[in-house]
Amino acid sequence: MIYYFLFSLIGIIAGGITSKVLNMPKPPKKKQLDIYIAGAIGLIVGVKLPVFILYGFSLNTILTGKSVMGGLLGVFIAINLYKFFTNQQGEAFGGRFAIPFAVALGFGKIGCYFNGCCGGDFFIPIQLIESAVQFVVAIGLYIFYRKTGRIDLLFPIYMLSYLIIRFLAEFIRTGTVFAFGMTFYQIISLVFIPIIVFILYKRRELKC
Repeated sequence: MIYYFLFSLIGIIAGGITSKVLNMPKPPKKKQLDIYIAGAIGLIVGVKLPVFILYGFSLNTILTGKSVMGGLLGVFIAINLYKFFTNQQGEAFGGRFAIPFAVALGFGKIGCYFNGCCGGDFFIPIQLIESAVQFVVAIGLYIFYRKTGRIDLLFPIYMLSYLIIRFLAEFIRTGTVFAFGMTFYQIISLVFIPIIVFILYKRRELKC
């Protein structure tokens, strides 16, 4: 357990340093507060909702268990709802968090490996594979941003890559079939992948 918390802490610090070094454009302070509130609500709901769906609502599931994928999608949905209701669909609020989050999650997955959670079948260290992929995605996003300056595309590109990675990883990870011969997270991935692709298609000609 100590390694899990250690690498989680390292991930948070590394993500914060990455954000500081990249120094990407920020929205006005008033908007930042609104975005943080919306994102925080989405995160809180997202990290627990899949746990409740899969394991039921109880004191144990309230106090333990979280879903990284659920948290990501929760933030994604909350921010997009905020943009819709404030008529700011053309704004890009999550792009500057994509690379730092990928870096943080890369270290977090190392913690999962040492903690023995989120593992895979066939003795494959899927946590370390996912960790390496997160670092590669972070580098890829950075190169893309340096070449294009399209901060508005970073978060949906990251979300798309994460969903594809998670869908494939579920074939190896230890998990139970939820429906249609797939795990819960594979089904959710298949639901949101077309949505992310559509968002990228709509944004392709925007200049942000």
